[in-house]
Amino acid sequence: MNHEYINEFNVIDQYVLGHLTANEAEEFEDHFVDCPACVEQLNVTKNLVQGLKGLAVQETLERERVSASSGWGRKLLVPNRLSAAIALSSIVLVGVLTFVGFRRFTQLEAELRQTRQAASISRQEHQSSLAATAETERQALATRQQLAQRVDELERKLKEDRRTQSSVPYSGTSDVNFPIFALVSAVRGQAPPPTEIALPASSSRFALSIPIEDTRDFSVYRVAILDQKGRTVWRRNGFRLDQYRSLSLSLNSNLLSPGTYDLTVEALTPPNSWNTVGNYPFRFNRRR
Repeated sequence: MNHEYINEFNVIDQYVLGHLTANEAEEFEDHFVDCPACVEQLNVTKNLVQGLKGLAVQETLERERVSASSGWGRKLLVPNRLSAAIALSSIVLVGVLTFVGFRRFTQLEAELRQTRQAASISRQEHQSSLAATAETERQALATRQQLAQRVDELERKLKEDRRTQSSVPYSGTSDVNFPIFALVSAVRGQAPPPTEIALPASSSRFALSIPIEDTRDFSVYRVAILDQKGRTVWRRNGFRLDQYRSLSLSLNSNLLSPGTYDLTVEALTPPNSWNTVGNYPFRFNRRR
């Protein structure tokens, strides 16, 4: 039994007047034992009922006293008795109106208190949601900045390698267009859109930068690329983290056909087992 039911069906009034069933009375008693608000209303109702009963008793005694008086005295007391009845009725009416007003006030006060609590909970949930959104955006921005730095570092290294190779005679044609793509890890429970890899037609090779978000330090990693049917099209181990906590690898452009792939990174853990630490979906295509 809750406050909404008690207020809607005037359970307190019915309890004081003895109109509840035994089961209803027992449920109400179990409730108001731990409810100061109901105890207060119950005391007010009892006092009002007792007051009304007392007034009724006084009226009865006055009526009997008048009846026992002489006929002449009874005639003199008729106006007084009528005045007393009117006064008693006025007192009863004022008492009832006061009681009804008090009950309505306590109900509104309880509804206001519940509304304030609900508003406070809603405000706290909204603030928590805003804080979580801000933290997610901050982490995403930091990740993008790290990937941009990593790409810049790889491009710088490639330029240095090209300058070094240009001073050494060798047979074959150098690949002057060597694009680098930074992959994004799939968060647990979420499926981000695959990273788009649109390889220029003139590129015979391309590089992948793979950020490792797992903060544990492992001695060695291995990388596998799986196609849409889950078949392994490329696998290699022996990778180690660089200063950006990333892995880097280069692939021949003829290795992959246009389509969607899943790059999986595993770490070697003692004694000798491989555990997945990241999945990086990407879509491969060639530009004409």
